[in-house]
Amino acid sequence: MCNEDKTDNEIYVTTHLCSRENAHKEFELTKKQFGSKTKTLAHHLIQSFVPEEVSFEEAHQVGIELCEKILGGKYEYVLATHIDKDHIHNHIIFNSIDVDEGKVYHSYCGSYMNIRNQSDRLCKEHNLSVIDQETQKEINEIRRRKYVNWYDWNEDKKGNSYKSRLQFDIDRTIKQSINWQDFLAKMENCGYKIKQGKHTAFRTKNQQRFTRTKTIGANYTEERIKERILNKDREIGNIVDIKNNDKAKSSRGYERWATKHNLQTAASTLVEIRNKGFNSMEELGRGISRISIEKNDLKREFDKLSLEQKRIKEVVKHIQICISKREHYEGYRKNPNDKIYMMMNRKDVEAYQKSYEEIDIFLKQFPHLRHIVVGELKTKSEKNLFRKLNEHSKELRAKQEEIAKKHNSLAAQYEELEHLKVNMNDYLGRDRTEKKKDSVICAIKKYKAEEKGNHKRKNKISKEAER
Repeated sequence: MCNEDKTDNEIYVTTHLCSRENAHKEFELTKKQFGSKTKTLAHHLIQSFVPEEVSFEEAHQVGIELCEKILGGKYEYVLATHIDKDHIHNHIIFNSIDVDEGKVYHSYCGSYMNIRNQSDRLCKEHNLSVIDQETQKEINEIRRRKYVNWYDWNEDKKGNSYKSRLQFDIDRTIKQSINWQDFLAKMENCGYKIKQGKHTAFRTKNQQRFTRTKTIGANYTEERIKERILNKDREIGNIVDIKNNDKAKSSRGYERWATKHNLQTAASTLVEIRNKGFNSMEELGRGISRISIEKNDLKREFDKLSLEQKRIKEVVKHIQICISKREHYEGYRKNPNDKIYMMMNRKDVEAYQKSYEEIDIFLKQFPHLRHIVVGELKTKSEKNLFRKLNEHSKELRAKQEEIAKKHNSLAAQYEELEHLKVNMNDYLGRDRTEKKKDSVICAIKKYKAEEKGNHKRKNKISKEAER
């Protein structure tokens, strides 16, 4: 638990009434002193935080405050904050009996809920996230699941088997719905179970996991579905590939319907392209390219902010080392020729120098943070420094949320324009391996010729009957 690699050379380890090296022996000694017969030596808690939301120091401080709240200073404990993963988390090991009276700590559902409530309250005080009810329900559901084999688990995890079907059913249901509630009711009639909360999700009877609509495309978020319902009269379908459609080959009636459908869809597509301000396919292509460039620019900006957040989290570790080793380094600077001092403190001095170099690299990479880091280090106000860095990280996350909204909006526009482009290319017989005569427009001409021929035959038959 106190692994040096996980806790940054044990900087983030705190103990109470015991030593970290011999905690288990001291726990046993306390039990012997009170003659306790409990078979449980200690209890283990894990307190986790949202990735990239909390600094190392703040995570450790929240862990200390949690220990004070739930243990009241009566129990020996070791707290270690693990920082080697993206998800910072605290491990708390505490004795099963208290040091005042040797009373046994009773661990049950009520005590667990008390710990969780105290942890949530502390996280909210520090402006950190807590697990909401919807997420907890999903966690509980995952724990209850049983899988027959690995393949079923893996396919369910990926959700590949259901996403295309869900897209199809949503598209079809949107055209039949008058509002959001009507849409949900019709999806239920299609056999879907619906989970509403922060994110709307659907599940068929054959699925074990719910699929959030936002994961199957920018055109399927709850907000976008509501917009599409309001504008369903303008929803444009797809051109049917009559030549390669098995149903069209086997059913003359379906072939005639598909031909009419393609003609109407092509006309609606052309009107929509004009309504969006494009007077040619070349202009439409340039519009799609422009949106693609804007999307890529937003993605690069998002990644840039992510990198800055990641580097802040990394540099905090080096700042901690510089703070903890500063006295050793200052002693060396006062007497740089004192070989005995250097021999006794070499490890601490070199650790300071290495971390200071890393901080310098960070400041060259992000010079706009120099006034925060250097200024607070000079005043030796580390708490204020970590608070400012944490506030800056939250500002970066807020910017990322705004970028994500813009990106989702552009992604929806991109998908819509791509849909229009594909329809027109299919209509005109472009981007296909078939010859021009096999294009949809040729099929429409063929259909009109047949209709004209049928009409002439009917007229001829009627005239002969009159004779």
